Amino acid sequence: MTDPMIAFSDALGRRVRMGSWQDQRISTYRKIHEAIDDGRWDDAALLANYFVEEASVCYGIYRQWIPDIKRFMADNGVPKTEIEAAEARIVEKLALPDGTPWNHLRQWHLVHEACERLVAHVYREEADAAHAALDELKETWRRCHDRDVDHTYGLMSELVARLGESALGRMWERVLLPLFAWRYEKFDIDKYPWDEGLEVLMTVACEAMRGHLCGPERTGDFELIETDDRFILRFDPCGSGGRIPRGDVIEGTPPRTEPPYDWSVSAEPHTWNHGQTGICHYCTHCIYLMEEIPIDRFGYPVRVVDPPRLGETEPDGSPKKCQWQMFKDPTAVPEEYYERVGRTKPTAFGSKAHSADDLPDITVAMPGAG
Repeated sequence: MTDPMIAFSDALGRRVRMGSWQDQRISTYRKIHEAIDDGRWDDAALLANYFVEEASVCYGIYRQWIPDIKRFMADNGVPKTEIEAAEARIVEKLALPDGTPWNHLRQWHLVHEACERLVAHVYREEADAAHAALDELKETWRRCHDRDVDHTYGLMSELVARLGESALGRMWERVLLPLFAWRYEKFDIDKYPWDEGLEVLMTVACEAMRGHLCGPERTGDFELIETDDRFILRFDPCGSGGRIPRGDVIEGTPPRTEPPYDWSVSAEPHTWNHGQTGICHYCTHCIYLMEEIPIDRFGYPVRVVDPPRLGETEPDGSPKKCQWQMFKDPTAVPEEYYERVGRTKPTAFGSKAHSADDLPDITVAMPGAG
């Protein structure tokens, strides 16, 4: 019997894609194309349905973030009519390429319809039609995903304009607690052995970035490098925050810092932007979520994050890639990664040593439980 491609994870309470870490860096989109080419029709159908499951994790997060960001603004004195007017201006900029007004519920419905068409062609063994349907599924999801990201980012920019950049930290403290409890609390070495935690951490990292459709062709492929002490993931770009300063090469729209968007990036030093200007507001959530909260609760970051700054390039002149590092021993993360978020590396690790309060059990409120 061959190893399963998709299997249930007891740690996450749901299905995940199986395979080595080098296999995990290959997008599910590409895996489906390969299965169609090989005539592995059952595998193609299985992966097609899983592609939508990957997407649903990202889609579900924005369903929480968007209302929570608006609620934070309202609770901090921004009038409801002003929030509604600002959101209307944002959504107006998010029309689909054919001019159809943006509606996330309708677009998510279209994602499911596109998957159903793909699976129908797969089971009829219609290879050419299946390849075309897969490309349409990917693009339908990309259009949905990217507009959710833009909607979220536009609201962040409006928040900064009204409440100041320092309010982002307070906003993340409120908005990210459900996500941390849902996805990151399981990486506490006082509750779970790190060999198990690291496997889950890598699994959800790879799954999320496939779901965000990383890469220049927005397929979900990324780089994965393993060294003696860590795993390094690089995104060119990340399909969410990394796309903000680059613009949309597929639809031909500019960086979101330029007209018609004119959304801001960091202009002040904070711990959650590593004291740097030019970091997109969306990317600061990774630093807050993956470095600051776990350092304060566990004594170590679960991922070390290096988002690109606006206009930053690689040595060859290409746009700067985003990078994540996950250490095989979380207590061995170098001191420099503590200092840039204003912390000092402790001598004891785990939530007990840091007197971390229990978080509420809210997994039922978040998609995918992982």
